Amino acid sequence: MDASQTAPDSPLYQEALDYLFQRINYERTTDIPYRSRSFKLDRMQALMDALGNPERRLKIVHVAGTKGKGSTSAFLSNILWKSGYRVGRFTSPHLERLEERFWLNGGNCSAEDIVQLVDTIRPIVAEMDETANPDDRLTFFEITTAMGFLLFAQQNVDFAVIEVGLGGRLDSTNVCQPELCIITSISRDHTALLGNTLAEIAGEKAGIIKQGIPVVSGVTADEAQTVITQVAAEHEAPLFHLGEQFQSRVVEGSWQETSHGALFQQAFDFQWKSEKTESFTLRVKGDHQIANAGLAVAAVRLLNDAGHTVSTEAIREGLATTALPARIECLSESPVVIVDAAHNDASAAALVSVLQKHFPKARRRMVFASSGDKDHAAVLGQLLKAFDKVWLTKYGFSPRATSPDQLFAIAEKIAPQAMPSMVTTEDAKAAFDEALSETAANDVLVITGSFFIAAEFKRFWSETNANHNAATSTAAN
Repeated sequence: MDASQTAPDSPLYQEALDYLFQRINYERTTDIPYRSRSFKLDRMQALMDALGNPERRLKIVHVAGTKGKGSTSAFLSNILWKSGYRVGRFTSPHLERLEERFWLNGGNCSAEDIVQLVDTIRPIVAEMDETANPDDRLTFFEITTAMGFLLFAQQNVDFAVIEVGLGGRLDSTNVCQPELCIITSISRDHTALLGNTLAEIAGEKAGIIKQGIPVVSGVTADEAQTVITQVAAEHEAPLFHLGEQFQSRVVEGSWQETSHGALFQQAFDFQWKSEKTESFTLRVKGDHQIANAGLAVAAVRLLNDAGHTVSTEAIREGLATTALPARIECLSESPVVIVDAAHNDASAAALVSVLQKHFPKARRRMVFASSGDKDHAAVLGQLLKAFDKVWLTKYGFSPRATSPDQLFAIAEKIAPQAMPSMVTTEDAKAAFDEALSETAANDVLVITGSFFIAAEFKRFWSETNANHNAATSTAAN
């Protein structure tokens, strides 16, 4: 196939994307029937069987959790790649391009890969559609999950790091038989789908635990930890808890900073069982990432125990070079512009902690948008106290977005006496423009609330900078 036929702007590539996005996509709707027949593994297993079970040819690390699973997956896959292994990573959602879901040996897969994978899967899906009820057809996420397994098997990767999409027990990725499971954390999110208590949510996440397969856990809440421990025991799965079998601790005062306050790296200490403590550094922001990085290092220790070889040098390089888009991602230093996909109270609290620790005196602005299935009161309750002015808006391409007026009504109830100055607008671009215009060089602007608003801002930011550079070049000539 000619490369020009599968370039990102080619008709074949666009046709492949159109095919995928016309499938049922629960990432873009609030009507997610998680506990109904629409969520089940037999349909996904039938698809994998028809593809020849590529997932069975992979050494898989399966990663679940309320928050931190994307970061932990990124740390681990980068470490393994820096160690010389061929590595694939499947993650969701994507920010700007579908290819981001299929990380392969240090970069995203190609447009050509997307076209080839869709061409392979499409006839099988069509055959399954013929005998399925309209509401029981393969979804966007199921098909893209299968694409990830198929791509990594075709590429003969040594390891595939597979991130759960939603929950765990009924998630499409749970057809795999992993070498190792990781459960990063348990907090309240998707409560209408996964349960109202931490124990119920933990039960769904623990659904990835398999008989005899080791589990690395970063779960700290007692109620949730009890469930993880019980499920692991029932499956005779060796369990390694952060804070018990291994430690991952912040080294205070270790941030290297520029004159603008931009954050370069932070150190942390890791101890495996009773072994000697080792020190590593991260380039990403937030004390909460120390726990995620520690889970990745613990996973490496278990892989080494299983006969694989990952050196301390590879761990050090992998951690230090991992970048995490939309996880307290700094796009500019003056002013400081941060994009973060905080979408529940725990991730919002982590964001506020970074702001208070590293920008305690700066004036702070925020653009916020969120999805309809989130606990807006819990998230805004964490965030509002940390900002001087807030723009409440909505992202434009999904019906999941909550209206700005609804967000404002919630905000009024949370902090009626201590509300920051607030603006509501349905137009996200207008919110971005106005927020940037009111953000001075020494201020901090944060765009947060959802991966969707983070993606929308990153596109806006790229286009704005491209237009500015073009105008500057024209003026210079």
